[in-house]
Amino acid sequence: MNNKVHKIVDCWNQTGVWRKNEEICPKLATAIHCRNCDTYIKSGLTLLDRELPDGYTTENTAIYKQEKTGRSDNLFSCIIFRTGAEWYAIKSSILSEICETSEVHSIPHNRQEIIAGLVNIRGEIEICISFNALCAMQNSPEGSRDKSRMIILNLDSGKYAYQADEVMGIYKIKDSAIQHAPASISATNTHLIDGVFDFKDTHIGLINPILMNRRLMEVLA
Repeated sequence: MNNKVHKIVDCWNQTGVWRKNEEICPKLATAIHCRNCDTYIKSGLTLLDRELPDGYTTENTAIYKQEKTGRSDNLFSCIIFRTGAEWYAIKSSILSEICETSEVHSIPHNRQEIIAGLVNIRGEIEICISFNALCAMQNSPEGSRDKSRMIILNLDSGKYAYQADEVMGIYKIKDSAIQHAPASISATNTHLIDGVFDFKDTHIGLINPILMNRRLMEVLA
């Protein structure tokens, strides 16, 4: 039996996207998500080689027997990104991945402005959506491609790609920081923003994934 113990340094829980403090890993500036980092990948490859530590079964049995209680910090994880001059956020629960931008191929005879085209993501063809058309906003000027990223979302109606001009990162936000969306936004029938908050001196609109999914289903029906 292999008794070699592989020590796992879980930097993703300390300074990565699942961190519980303010210190941020400098690699996130380029990797965006820990899943794209070599350290995370190499640690995952050695994880199954470890021997179970003493008391593992007993300790975990005790943990799972405890009654679950609500979280006291009331935090939620979200990805913050920019389109044009505006910043938006959407909860990480529907985030599939963040990757480098890909060429968007137009669809012949496509009359839906919300559908920007098709993109190839790791060998899979995904629908690329136009955020401006989805929110019934005027087209924003294109940003620098050096900062642009492709965001892949998993909604109830399917998987979609969106090319953001810039991705700030994945952060945890307090529920108490969310304020009601301005009336100017709520008054439109196609709005997707149901809250706003300030983060790093930036005003950010929080997207409702249910409204986004509903809007896409209407278009693709």
